Amino acid sequence: MGTTAVILANPSVGGFMSHCGWSSVTKSICFGMPVVSLPLKRDQPVNYRLVEEAGVGVEVKRDENGWFNGEGVAEAVNKMILEESGEGFRFKFRELSEKIKMEEEEAIFEVAKEPSSVCMKRNVEQL
Repeated sequence: MGTTAVILANPSVGGFMSHCGWSSVTKSICFGMPVVSLPLKRDQPVNYRLVEEAGVGVEVKRDENGWFNGEGVAEAVNKMILEESGEGFRFKFRELSEKIKMEEEEAIFEVAKEPSSVCMKRNVEQL
């Protein structure tokens, strides 16, 4: 398990501050960890919109020059960790994470069934 995964698996961690690269978003989903986002370029703003649409993240507001600053970071972290809405983010993310894990298990089961059915079909044909 990588360093980020070890940190996100720790129950005392209440959120994940991220640029919202795809790898970071998928890790946060896997661990049910809401995101404080600082999207910069490429796919990051789009990835954040997905996080926002799912209701599991907060974006750090930029100043009038388009830069991130300490005040914006503090506001986003407070919203995620201290305010009542933060618990809502964590609940939604846990719910989303569990749903994805269940769908993943079902997909694996379906894939695993296929070779078994092929083998059974061959055995029946040989009889």
